[in-house]
Amino acid sequence: MSNVASKIGYSFKSLGPGFHHHRFTSGDVGFDAWIWRGQPGPVLVLNGGTHGDEYEGPTLLRQWIDNWRPGDLRGTVVMIPVLNEGAFFAGARCHPFDSANLARAFPGSATGTETARLAHLFESAVLAQATHYVDLHSGGNAYELHPWVGYMIAAGKIDREQRAMSACFDRFWCWAAPFLPGRTLSATHKRRIPSIYVECRGAGGVRPEDLSALDHGLHNLLRHLGCVAGEIGPLAKQRFRSSRDAGEAHLQIHHPAPHDGLFACNINLGESVRADQPIGLVWPLSEGDPSVIRAERAGTVVACRRQRSVRRGDALFTLAPL
Repeated sequence: MSNVASKIGYSFKSLGPGFHHHRFTSGDVGFDAWIWRGQPGPVLVLNGGTHGDEYEGPTLLRQWIDNWRPGDLRGTVVMIPVLNEGAFFAGARCHPFDSANLARAFPGSATGTETARLAHLFESAVLAQATHYVDLHSGGNAYELHPWVGYMIAAGKIDREQRAMSACFDRFWCWAAPFLPGRTLSATHKRRIPSIYVECRGAGGVRPEDLSALDHGLHNLLRHLGCVAGEIGPLAKQRFRSSRDAGEAHLQIHHPAPHDGLFACNINLGESVRADQPIGLVWPLSEGDPSVIRAERAGTVVACRRQRSVRRGDALFTLAPL
């Protein structure tokens, strides 16, 4: 294993075949990357911990780092278990120093806040070298999700490749949506790098079923890209939703809490609801009756807030027309 002095100009192509570790830093922000270098081929970048309270991605990638030693690798595989270390050690979605959301900060700035500098470092030093990218997410501490894999709709062969990458994660349903700014996938979209994200259940934990599904999907993806030999087995047919509305998959804007208070969910994840159906309540902490939360549309419940304390504007549910 090599340990090379950190600099933004670190090149994966300069590495010899084998297993390498490198810490990328820019001032007081940074992250650790593990790199498997094989024969010429694609450069696949995977990271977890874009949000600090999402633990499925870091758990899976750390297990692969300990155990995966491919005998005949084509290309380069880069794994970053925890991208946003400040948020991770705070156990929070956002960085504790600037309260900024890394998944809204791209392309970032070399002279901005901690989050802006981290976004700039990751894009300029790592994503700029990628040919394919996967960002591993989940519901975190506050939300529980009906797990899916998704991507930003692009043109032509990039879109076809993203759909094929998503199909590798066949234990998840698939949600494609138009471009939204600020995300990791926004950066790769502009660079025309085929990219997907995966959302696991979250709710403050790590489910063995999610880890198994991620592991299965990653093995499939490596075979699909030709990084490792072997045929992909028969893939399960995915439920698929392609939206023309970028806001449909923007989880933080749906069913906002009407005021501060105590939230109760009255439906189950994965349940189908009709438009205007009562699906939750928010009680004020002072006197007064609870506010009834009604479904904005008919659809399937794909995200529920599990943290019962809410501030005005906090998203409570997301419905997808599945």
